[in-house]
Amino acid sequence: MLHDPNTGTIDRSLRVLLGRVTAFLCLIAVTAAGHAQAPFLDVSNAADIWTGHTGGYLGHGVSMADFNGDGLDDLSIAHHAGNLQFYLGDGEGFEPHLLNIPDYAHEAKCILWADIDNDGDQDLFITYRLAANRMFINEGGLQMTEVSTTCGIDQTNRRSYGACFGDYNNDGYLDLFVANYVSGQDPPFNELYKNNGDNTFTEVTFETVMGEPLQQNFQGQWVDFDEDGLLDLHLIRDRICYENRYYKQMENGVFFNDAGNMGLDYSINAMCTSTTDYDHDDDQDLYISAGMFEGNHFLVNDGTGMFDVHDPVDGDSVAVNLTSWAGTWFDPDNDGWEDLHVCTGFSTYTVYPEVFGQYAYVPDNFYWNNEGVFTEDSTGFFDVAALSFSAATGDFNLDGSPDLVNNWVGEYAQVLQGIPNVNRWLKVMLEGTVSNRDGIGGKIRVYADGLIGYHMTHCGENYLSQNSRWEHFGLGLTTTIDSITVHWPSGIVDHYYDLAPNQSMVLVEGETAPDPCDLGPCPGCTYPDACNFDETANEEDGSCDFSCWLNETTCGPGTEWDATSQLCVPTQNDCPTDLNGDEVTDVSDLLIFLAMFAIACP
Repeated sequence: MLHDPNTGTIDRSLRVLLGRVTAFLCLIAVTAAGHAQAPFLDVSNAADIWTGHTGGYLGHGVSMADFNGDGLDDLSIAHHAGNLQFYLGDGEGFEPHLLNIPDYAHEAKCILWADIDNDGDQDLFITYRLAANRMFINEGGLQMTEVSTTCGIDQTNRRSYGACFGDYNNDGYLDLFVANYVSGQDPPFNELYKNNGDNTFTEVTFETVMGEPLQQNFQGQWVDFDEDGLLDLHLIRDRICYENRYYKQMENGVFFNDAGNMGLDYSINAMCTSTTDYDHDDDQDLYISAGMFEGNHFLVNDGTGMFDVHDPVDGDSVAVNLTSWAGTWFDPDNDGWEDLHVCTGFSTYTVYPEVFGQYAYVPDNFYWNNEGVFTEDSTGFFDVAALSFSAATGDFNLDGSPDLVNNWVGEYAQVLQGIPNVNRWLKVMLEGTVSNRDGIGGKIRVYADGLIGYHMTHCGENYLSQNSRWEHFGLGLTTTIDSITVHWPSGIVDHYYDLAPNQSMVLVEGETAPDPCDLGPCPGCTYPDACNFDETANEEDGSCDFSCWLNETTCGPGTEWDATSQLCVPTQNDCPTDLNGDEVTDVSDLLIFLAMFAIACP
């Protein structure tokens, strides 16, 4: 925040001008000194995103989601006194937008946009720490109708924090999980709601293991670590006396806690759940931020849904010796390897600006991923006091390099703009037809001389955050994308081939010809030595052909090679009734015929 000695603040126009000058100077520094000298442009002043993050407890959420449907990322920011802020993206920055929802003067924690009724526009859900949560249906054109008291969500105060949408029962409608940070005399339960498909929800918390009494839950995230096509829920909890949970789904909404078996039952001051395929081995790995004494936990999926602690090589570390919150994976240099930004702050009520006198030096952290090996940014760019909790990523200025909006303590957000370079990129947004309209839970794999990126689309993740639904893939110097594969929650698989980089694509479910073997039984010849062996077949249909193995040297007794049909055929005989070849038709031939009668011909 810039200050004027007389008024306390500098006029917006001057602030914007100074921001543009700062960005220009940073760009000159980048051009002259190279990428390592300035990993981002700090355009916070020019962006002018007022957050009023001057109070409240344990931070407030930020969403970078396109809520007006124009294809551009918008911003939504929670507030400790309920003064929510909404900004429309214009392709260069953001402009304030007054959303027509009633005032609600309570501490908002998490803002999520999702199409809960599959009508093609974004509906709104907001959690509150000291008041009932709210739900709004978008009637079109951002005409919002509040349905909080009629849609089925609980209207008592459960002290809610992070929420997440995901279609766990694969009926095509987004279901809702809400994590509640309760203690003392508060009801110690989280909330699970099944979407009924008619703008209402049914609470099914106590029909599942998720109805177990648990205190101090920060955030849930719908994931599928074992790749069985069923959504599971990873639940982050605070305090070293409370174990985290992993609710694995068996089928039909039946869950059990498998955290111990999977290596995820940590008892730490856990703050966030953030996933990516950091090492290109085709599974989702996990980052859990924590308190300064436990250290953050970077966990590697072994390919089966089991996890081991990341084993760093020399100089490879994502350790943060500060209380950490949101850990955001994205690839600002577009080299194809997901980098990591970590927010840091302290467990305290925020009183701004006095809080910086108590915690004068708490910088965020940033780690570059170099083909699976991490190095901390050494430019000094992040070497400033931050006190941040939530962050979201997306390419708001459409330059192909992902950006970051950080809801740190202060009156204005930190806005970090990625710097384009020679590397290429691809942006993908999913549109479901059989699956939920937003494609939440869809898995996108991009191939160029092997797997170059694997993202699963989320809605509600990290810590109180929502990233852009434009899934961003850095491609390095790739000139041609070999293929994109999308596994939809419905089971439909779409394939795209030979694509150019540096483009944004909306992929619609079912728009490519499906491979029948992806959808169920695929009949064909499954015998590898057959002439017509089909490697995609998974069900034998009796069509195997071995004729390619036959020639004039392989014909058996009583057969000869036919050059026209290229097959062995019965030897020509002027007396077809002479079955034993003695040039006489007699009883012996009849006995042979009777013995062979009704036997199937080969």
